[in-house]
Amino acid sequence: MIYLGLQNSEKRDIIHAYCQENTVQKTFIFSPEKFQLSYEDTEVVEWKNLIRYIYFYRLLREIDKDTLVIVNECLRTQNRNDLTYNCMRHFLNQTDHQIIFQYLPIIESLKDFFILFDFDTKSRWKKETRTELLPHAKIEVSPVHVSFRSIRVPTPDTLKARYQKEKQKLFDNIGLKDPHTIPRNLYLLAGKEKLNYLSSESQTDLFVSDNGGQNTWYIGRNNRFKIEKFQTFREKDFPHERYTVFEFCHNFIDFCDFISLSHQYEFDVLAADLKVEQWYIQRYSEWAQEIDNVYSILQQ
Repeated sequence: MIYLGLQNSEKRDIIHAYCQENTVQKTFIFSPEKFQLSYEDTEVVEWKNLIRYIYFYRLLREIDKDTLVIVNECLRTQNRNDLTYNCMRHFLNQTDHQIIFQYLPIIESLKDFFILFDFDTKSRWKKETRTELLPHAKIEVSPVHVSFRSIRVPTPDTLKARYQKEKQKLFDNIGLKDPHTIPRNLYLLAGKEKLNYLSSESQTDLFVSDNGGQNTWYIGRNNRFKIEKFQTFREKDFPHERYTVFEFCHNFIDFCDFISLSHQYEFDVLAADLKVEQWYIQRYSEWAQEIDNVYSILQQ
C-alpha cells in the first residue's frame, strides 16, 4: 500500500492498524535519517546503510513472509535503477507485507512515482511508466497542493547592467559545463537587493506575518548575509510556523524535503525584477502544477 501526504502520527496509526489486522512477527522501517519514523519493537535502518554488506545480507536472512517492511520517504533519486532501490527490491520480494509512505508523490515528474509503484508491486513492471498500470498498486492520496506568491523586489539599473554582463560571460564560457550553471550563478546576483528589502517598510506585503514581517523566517541556499531568522534547505528540522523563500534551491529534491519536513505548502517568494528570478518562479510554479496533475492521475 502506498500512502501519500501523511505526517508521522498518521503513519504510526496506519502501522498499528496493519499489525493488528495481519500476522506480523518482525517490522523494519527503511528511512533517511532526517525523516526518522519510530514504532514500538521496530528496527529502523537508515537509507545510507541499506547498501552496506553488513546490513544487506543480514536483512536478506531476517526478512520473510511474516515481516512488515515500511518504506518511509525513500524517494531520493530519479534513477529507477539506483543501487539502494535495487537492494530494497530484494528485501520487498521476500514479503507480502509492505507499507510505502511518501509525503509528495514525485521529485520532478510522474515517472518518479513509478519508483514507489515498483515497491508496491514487486517491480513486476520495472521499466514501464504507463498510467493504465497504476491500478495494480494500492494507493491512498492525501493531496498537498503547493503554491507560490511572488513578492517583487526592485533592482537598480546598475545591477541590471551587471546582470547582462555576467550573463554574457557565463554563456561565452559555458563550454561543456552543465547549462544549469548559468541560472544557478545569475540567481545569486540580487541577494543584496533582497537583503535591503527585508529591512524596508515594503516587506509588510508579506502575508506570512501580521506585524510587518518581524516574525518571518526565511529559507534559502545559504546564509551568506547572516540573516538572523534564516534556515537553509538541507537542515533536518524546520520548527517555525511559516517560511518565506529568500531564494529557491536549484534541485527539486531539496525543496521536496523542506516541504515534507515543514509541512508548509503556501509560500511567499522574494523575486527580484531580473529574468532569472522569473525563470525560477515559472519553473517552480510548473513543478507545483505537475504535482497537482499527478494527484489527478492517481485519483482517477
